[in-house]
Amino acid sequence: MNKVIIFFFKKYIFSTRREWLRFDSIFMVIGIMISVATLTVAHSIFEGYETVLKKTILSVNSHVYVFLSKEGNLSNDNINELDEFLTNQSEVEVFSPVIISQIMASSNGRVKGALMRGIEWEKENLPTSYKKYVFEGDHKLESDSDVVIGYKLAKELNLKLGDTFQLVSPMNSKVTLLGMQPAREDFTIKGLYKSGMHEYDSKYVFLNIESAAAFNNFENEFTMLEIKLKPDFIESADYLAYKWQMILDYKYQISSWIDFNGNLFSLLKLEKWVIFIILSFLVLIASFNVVSSVSTSIIEKKRELGILKAYGASNGFLARIFIGKTLIISFLAVLFGQLLGLGIAKFISWQTFFLLKGDVYFLEKINVRFSFISWFIILGTSLVIVFLSSIIPLRKISNLQIFDILRNTKQSISPYIKKEVHWFSTLLISIMFGYLGVDRIIMGYYFLGVLKLLTIGGLGIWWMIDIILIASKSNFRKIRWVQIKVDSI
Repeated sequence: MNKVIIFFFKKYIFSTRREWLRFDSIFMVIGIMISVATLTVAHSIFEGYETVLKKTILSVNSHVYVFLSKEGNLSNDNINELDEFLTNQSEVEVFSPVIISQIMASSNGRVKGALMRGIEWEKENLPTSYKKYVFEGDHKLESDSDVVIGYKLAKELNLKLGDTFQLVSPMNSKVTLLGMQPAREDFTIKGLYKSGMHEYDSKYVFLNIESAAAFNNFENEFTMLEIKLKPDFIESADYLAYKWQMILDYKYQISSWIDFNGNLFSLLKLEKWVIFIILSFLVLIASFNVVSSVSTSIIEKKRELGILKAYGASNGFLARIFIGKTLIISFLAVLFGQLLGLGIAKFISWQTFFLLKGDVYFLEKINVRFSFISWFIILGTSLVIVFLSSIIPLRKISNLQIFDILRNTKQSISPYIKKEVHWFSTLLISIMFGYLGVDRIIMGYYFLGVLKLLTIGGLGIWWMIDIILIASKSNFRKIRWVQIKVDSI
């Protein structure tokens, strides 16, 4: 980089005049910081929600499910056949049969629908993270009457550890002298289950697989076989399910977690980037202050620029000075905006006075995740917008007439500074109708006025910044502020 340009950069940063502390520069920085912080908060919350939701679903459920293609349940012969087949598949980590059925849980007159899961809890490694999510009590289901239930289900039934409640299955009704009677059995709560997802915590009831079989009148039968894949093959679960189904000659119906949840995660990914694009317009709105700040700086430095041009400085050389100064302060503003946004997002994830509705959003806690890729995407997008904005006013440098400037003529850099605008009346209009862009239109900025109207004053941010700029009588390219003379009234 040219040593002269470096000299001007050092002068800009370390000069006693502190040009970067000017009013317009400060508001340029504040605008960029607020917009980048908003973008960072929204993106990190969406990314955190997507990551935690996916992790929870893949922990609570297995990755691949095997059912019998025809009506009925898997038999011992089916399980043995699948055992022999899956043992030779390098992608498989572990598999286990389960029994699942719809039931009702009843206690003290309260009844809730639930989902029974009969599992082989004795296995050290299960297809799901059952043991990990038992946060109170014991995961061991040693007795036929031991169960582990979701903590929300226990709360709704007003149950705690050691309490006894009844499970009812209308599907397994028995014929008695009094007519059809649903299967009923008392169970004791051995542990409480908490995955963080409302759908599971409010429904799941875990039994050992022998108790579940006896309750459902299953004899050497299983609802399905659950398969856990090795980490490198989880994203390929749908392909593996399709391949294995063909190899086994479509004797079994094999589905994957992608079949059940793929659309949800595709929608979340789409929403995340749509929100990113929409909120990027906040950075675009904040970049209007960049245009104003650079234009003001050029106007104030027109004599110095004229002297540099007289010594042979090209327009490109002068433009690089202004672009460099703008990018230095903008880079710091974006960086601090990201840190501010990350701090706000962390606070939102730690607070407990506002929680999500688990029955609507699956998760109750707001989670935050911010990767380095996201960090660089936001940083790069913001700097590109600021860079393009800083280029707009630089074309005015070519309008500088060296001889007119050095002779102290009244020639201005821009032909636009020619309209006299009453300051106080414009300030009142900005306060009352600035969110509609009326103040910008009065000052001659018709395009910006319409844009301000369409964005409702830049969601209020642009409106407030313009009020402060007008109140402080900041320089605008197209106007000159004048006071209403009392004598003329």
